[in-house]
Amino acid sequence: MKKIIIATLFALIPVLGLCKQHKATVWGVKSDGLTDNTASIQRAIDYLSEHGGDTLVFYVGRYLTGAIELKSNVTIRLCEGAVLVAAPNIYAFNGAPALIWAKECENISVLGHTTPGRGGVIEGSAAALNAHIEGQKAKGLLTDSPLPALISFENCANARIEDIKLWDSPAAQAIVTSGDVTVKDVYIHKDGIVTTPDGRKAKVIK
Repeated sequence: MKKIIIATLFALIPVLGLCKQHKATVWGVKSDGLTDNTASIQRAIDYLSEHGGDTLVFYVGRYLTGAIELKSNVTIRLCEGAVLVAAPNIYAFNGAPALIWAKECENISVLGHTTPGRGGVIEGSAAALNAHIEGQKAKGLLTDSPLPALISFENCANARIEDIKLWDSPAAQAIVTSGDVTVKDVYIHKDGIVTTPDGRKAKVIK
């Protein structure tokens, strides 16, 4: 019996290796809604991409961040109760087109929970970000600043955005994509109305 169990475990090793996931908190990412996690999240993404790719998982909590660049072979997974919150500071975006962005990458994803319908949230902090932009303009420190989307995948291949909720995008379009990108089961909430990416109204997601 022991030999059978050991043989089964060895047979499972390759499969388990393919499914390996990394908790964001292992990289020093804080879920308190106050700590700026931009550098920590980016460091995790860079490392995973450089080492063949894998999944970075966010569990319950509020994760404050500026713009982060998704890279080839990396997946961001937002489990139920996880909220990725945009920093209400235009300089935290550093000219990026979206809170999560990628250009000419392949095999990338932003996904929800492994159980459909239980995905997390990306929150754009639109009102606070717009107020910051206007304040910087009034001081003469900023002349023009395009409003960032929540997700931008430009000329990407085999990319997925699935089972997540998008709240209060600063830009009119919460998602901007080109290339081979699949968008499925995504709900967009803005100004009290919930829609799908094609603009159809949807039920309010609690």
